Amino acid sequence: MNSKPLTGKTALITGGGQGIGLATAQLLLEDGAVVVITGRRTDALQQARGQLLQQVPGGIVETFTGDAADEAQVQAALQFAHDLDGHLDILVPAVGLPGLKPLLMYNRKSVQRDFDLNFMSAFLMVRYGVPLLSNGGAIACISTSGVSQTFWGLSVYAAMKAALERFVRAAAFELGGAGIRINAVRPGMTLSPESAADPGMQKMVEYNARATPLGRIGEPLDIARVIRFLVGPESGWVTGQTISVDGGQDHSQGFDFMDEFFGETTMEAIRAGKPPS
Repeated sequence: MNSKPLTGKTALITGGGQGIGLATAQLLLEDGAVVVITGRRTDALQQARGQLLQQVPGGIVETFTGDAADEAQVQAALQFAHDLDGHLDILVPAVGLPGLKPLLMYNRKSVQRDFDLNFMSAFLMVRYGVPLLSNGGAIACISTSGVSQTFWGLSVYAAMKAALERFVRAAAFELGGAGIRINAVRPGMTLSPESAADPGMQKMVEYNARATPLGRIGEPLDIARVIRFLVGPESGWVTGQTISVDGGQDHSQGFDFMDEFFGETTMEAIRAGKPPS
C-alpha cells in the first residue's frame, strides 16, 4: 500500500527554483507528486532540480523555462506539465516581486511590471490552468501579510496582493462546480538565502523577530507546509480562503525602514509629499 497521499498527482509551480516555490516542490515530491518547476533562468532551475533530487531520491522533477507573466509561455508550461502523465492536478503560482518602495518612487511602467508579477502571473496560471485541471484539482496562491498590516513602502505591493485575495475568494465560486478548489496563503516576512546575506536587511529581520509572537522570522518551509495542506486531500472542504502564515506577525505594529533603504534625504522629501529628484 502506498502511503504517499499525492501519488498520481502532477503539480506545476511557477517560481519553483527558489524560496517558497522550491520548498513547496520539496514537500510535494516527498508526498509522491510529479513536480514541474518553472522560472526564467534555466541554470537556476537545473540547480534547483538537482537539489530536489538529492532531498527526495527517486522523485520526478521536470523544469520549464519561461516567463510567468507571458500568456503564451504560461500556456506552454501548463500544457507541458499536463502532457507528462496526461493530467494536471495542482497549481502553485509562487512567482512574486516583494516591493518595499514608497508610492512616490513608482511610475506607470514600474507599477505595471510589479502588477504583472504579483497578480497577472497568478491570474494567467488560473485562467489557462483550470481547463487542464482534473476534477478535484487544487490551486494555492501566495499573498502577503502587508494586506492585513500597514507598512511604509508597501502601498503598491499590498494593493496588488489584496486584489489577488479577492480574486481567490470570488474564483472559488466559479470553480467549485468543476470540483476545483482555490485558496491562498498570507506569509509574513520570510527569510531567504538572499535576504539572510543582505546586510541592509539585518535591522528589519531583527525587528520582525522581536515583533512576531513566536519570536523568529519565517522560513520558506513554514509557508510551504501550509501550501502542501491546501493542495492536498486533507483540505478537501476548504476553498476561497486566505490563511495567515506569519507566526502571528499580523498582530504587530507596522514599521518604517525606508531611511535605511533609500536614505534620510530622499525620505524626508517623500514624507513631505515631494517625489525624489
